[in-house]
Amino acid sequence: MRALCRFRTLTIAFGLGAISALLPGQADTPEKRVLTVEQVARDIALAEEVYQRIHPGYTRYADPSDLREAWQLVVSEAVQNDGLSVGDLYLDTSAVLAQIRCDHTKAELPDALAETRNTDPVYLPMRWEMIEGRGFVTVAMDGSGLQRGDEILEIDGEPLSARADAVRPLIPYDGNTPWVRDAQIAQSYEFRGGGLDHFGALMFETAATADLTVRRGDAAATNIRVERINHAQWRDLGSGELGARNFKDAIRFERIGDDAAYLAVDTFVNYRTPVNPAELYDPIFAALQTEGRDTLIVDLRRNGGGSDDAALALVARLIASPAPFMRDIRVKTLDHSGLEDHIRTWDSRALNPDPRGFTENPDGSYSIIEALSPSLSTLTPPENAFTGQLILLTSRNNASGSTHLLSFIKAQNQDAILIGEQTGGSAEGATAGILFTLTLPESGIKMRVPAMRSFVNNDGFEPGLGMSPDIKAPMTVAAFLNGEDPALDAARALIKDQSAFDTAALD
Repeated sequence: MRALCRFRTLTIAFGLGAISALLPGQADTPEKRVLTVEQVARDIALAEEVYQRIHPGYTRYADPSDLREAWQLVVSEAVQNDGLSVGDLYLDTSAVLAQIRCDHTKAELPDALAETRNTDPVYLPMRWEMIEGRGFVTVAMDGSGLQRGDEILEIDGEPLSARADAVRPLIPYDGNTPWVRDAQIAQSYEFRGGGLDHFGALMFETAATADLTVRRGDAAATNIRVERINHAQWRDLGSGELGARNFKDAIRFERIGDDAAYLAVDTFVNYRTPVNPAELYDPIFAALQTEGRDTLIVDLRRNGGGSDDAALALVARLIASPAPFMRDIRVKTLDHSGLEDHIRTWDSRALNPDPRGFTENPDGSYSIIEALSPSLSTLTPPENAFTGQLILLTSRNNASGSTHLLSFIKAQNQDAILIGEQTGGSAEGATAGILFTLTLPESGIKMRVPAMRSFVNNDGFEPGLGMSPDIKAPMTVAAFLNGEDPALDAARALIKDQSAFDTAALD
């Protein structure tokens, strides 16, 4: 509860100021529409019930009494202030959900508020990245006065670090991996532009222009006034450090010398514009085999996960012998009675699952039978599977399916070398799979509710953590400004020095 209290202290000046200016039911923007105490209480009661009943990791890392108190604190705030704006309720519920410590558990903007993001200028005209606690521009809008490498020191007279600290408690992460928050503060498809813009538009006064204090190289800090942009314009800036949004555009392949190759897979998301993963992978792995290339660098640093088919097809081509990817996949309950009007998902059968597809466990949960999930079936390497020396590049962006892949590959192939940064996600297995969308009836806020908990076929995981690299090669400020790539450089150096590769594998 202390985390939520600190968050409310940061936002009280703006949030409660908006509330005091409006009566319940009045609004000049969607986020300022004020809900009555009764409306807030109904939304919070429904949210708490749904998460308690459905989420298989609700108390995996959090104490149930702390979560109970967190939900009630939101209602108490509404009581103290005779109501709560939709914007403030969204911020508050985001803070509560973050305490569950599941990257798939987050709130989405109500439709009316989400629509304004495509028209209202609330985004800074840049893509940026947080490196060693400092913010650097990676892509800038033409005419903005910004350029790649500019360090953002202040926004409207407030230190960037202070604004980052304000939004950080709202960003979820898995288990004990809080360092991944900084990546999503800067930019995120999930948060429609990154946490700073996404939450900041509700937390801070956001004018059509912003005054930035910027440092370029060794020069003195200067002030630049920029025009803010809307979300559609932000998307048009390009992918920046986020990489491709869809699997069909996510693969990059190149040969390194006579014996090695590099394969990047930036996302496993294969449901927006689906393709057959084999059609993308097979030509690459056939070439590796035909050309006799015995070392492969697989770069997953931009990959946060996605669809099972894209991930499993890659996994099968990186293992030497048949093995199941998952040991178990469980749901907390098969009973969604009374919630059907408020939750939905892409497969309506999940609302009323057939009990014949599950086996009951002693703790009351239910395991999915093997026939219902390819992840539980034994993966058999195809003829073109790669069996040479494998190097995997990692970063804090890894989560969900990409961390599962790293965890499984390392368990199956102890000689595989991980280079880069400590990842996010869960090496043991995340709570994800089918996601229910809960729509709160009074506010319209939407919440993602994971229905499944996965158990990766790996007995050597670190509880609460993702994967730790065998060779640490994080991005640094100096490397970024010099255009260097520490992880890829370390992998290339390893390839050149065969004895170093052998030593790293033994360690």
